[in-house]
Amino acid sequence: MRHRWFADKLHAAGLVSAGFVLAAAALSILPLSPASAGADGLLLQDHALVGSIWDTQTGLRATEADLVSAAAKAKWILLGEKHDNPEHHRLQARIVEAIGAAGRRPAVVWEMAEPAHAQTLRAAAAETVDGLGDALSWEARGWPAWSTYRPIAEAALKHGMAMAPGNASPEATRAVGRGQPLSAAEAERLDWSLDYPQEQMIDLTRILADSHCGMLPESALPAMADVQRFRDAWMSASLRDADSGDGAILIAGSQHVREDRGVPWRLGEPVFSLAIIEVARDEERAETYPSFDAAQFDFVWFTARVDEEDPCEKFRRQMKG
Repeated sequence: MRHRWFADKLHAAGLVSAGFVLAAAALSILPLSPASAGADGLLLQDHALVGSIWDTQTGLRATEADLVSAAAKAKWILLGEKHDNPEHHRLQARIVEAIGAAGRRPAVVWEMAEPAHAQTLRAAAAETVDGLGDALSWEARGWPAWSTYRPIAEAALKHGMAMAPGNASPEATRAVGRGQPLSAAEAERLDWSLDYPQEQMIDLTRILADSHCGMLPESALPAMADVQRFRDAWMSASLRDADSGDGAILIAGSQHVREDRGVPWRLGEPVFSLAIIEVARDEERAETYPSFDAAQFDFVWFTARVDEEDPCEKFRRQMKG
């Protein structure tokens, strides 16, 4: 059960998605399937952990005020999500609102936006936020409904926070997956020579294999690991580029905000990292969840879940198209 639950987290929380799954054979890009809960609501809402916040450094429960206080002190604030869970975006919006109310004005950087969207994000205004998703081709590019993310943008614009893209273009990502070298300028900007420690590369490769349910050949895994490293490097550089003096907030899948090998590791300086994670049936002790790890995240916040579908069956359907 735990293997299936962990695979679901990795697949949908951004380790191999960002709205897309990297297919190994041709390294092509396929859209994720939409969330299945929809208007029926989230599952396991009466789970003992739903709504609870935990400080992984102390191992103790925390309040939302504790979380916001810790976040507000950090230059880099990384808010990890499972992309298809609307509750995760409501919580991210609450944190952005609280950071703004505290007087901070960090930029908000989106994993879901690419360099071509920079001007659209710069020009965004509260009056036009409803149409921002269409302007960014949000859902057309495979991301869950813009309406679930819109509260984050509304909170940012309310407090005068600039917004910027965090992700590389699909073309650049595919090129890395195919083994094409970066230009000298791009390699320098991304500090590309900085590689994962060996133990992290081994762990990432194992997770990539598990999260794809053993359906991909081992020969595909190094390229997929390179893509993950490239996207973490790009987001790290995007945060630095967006910083105008008060840091930045990253909205991204939880695996990108883990401190032992994600964007925080590449930033190389203290960050605040939150994983918003779904509860699992019959798992009622916070410390049994893989994300409850001080080496990965500063805080975890538990929510109800979108579905309980076997993630391997879901992945098989996606691979079949």
